Amino acid sequence: MDTDNLDNPASSVLDGLGDRIRAMRSERSMTLQDLSQASQVSVAMLSHIERSRSTPSIKVLDRIRSALNVSFSSFFEENSDLPPASNTAVVTRSTERPLMRFDATGLIKELLSPARGTHMEMMKLILQPGGYSGEEPWRRVGEKCGIVLQGSFELTVGSQTYNLSEDDAFQFDSAIPHSFRNIFDGTSKIMWIILSEEFG
Repeated sequence: MDTDNLDNPASSVLDGLGDRIRAMRSERSMTLQDLSQASQVSVAMLSHIERSRSTPSIKVLDRIRSALNVSFSSFFEENSDLPPASNTAVVTRSTERPLMRFDATGLIKELLSPARGTHMEMMKLILQPGGYSGEEPWRRVGEKCGIVLQGSFELTVGSQTYNLSEDDAFQFDSAIPHSFRNIFDGTSKIMWIILSEEFG
């Protein structure tokens, strides 16, 4: 998807995120207190997120994902203009991919995976100049890999930092704390693949 199309509000899925989190919590018979304890996110923050009064950071959303034992792609849900989510789809068209925008960190996640709720997730990360993964390093049981499609970015895995340019590829154990930042003076795009062992 071209960045020229990223201003289309129909493509962003954060507006309905609170409803989806509430539904997942209810399906698991979890109270807000239960989810708060499991995710280490305050009840007040969770309540604001579920009522769409607050947009979670990527890190907070990942804590909620882990507590609910779901894949990150479970938070993506197309609107009525797009095909419904599927666990068996094979192809996703460039016009059918939902986005999540995290304005505070200059990051957009575009879901490329046609199938949802699987152990493998494929996304395109679109990083604005200075965009980054968040204040805290990430970690998840599994592996991550990818390739720089456009621009360049700085990837830190453990104590090692790597500067990657267009067509450079990477792979690492995602249980190791890691983070990334756009060091290009324009938009950078990274194909990002996650193989998770956390949920079943």
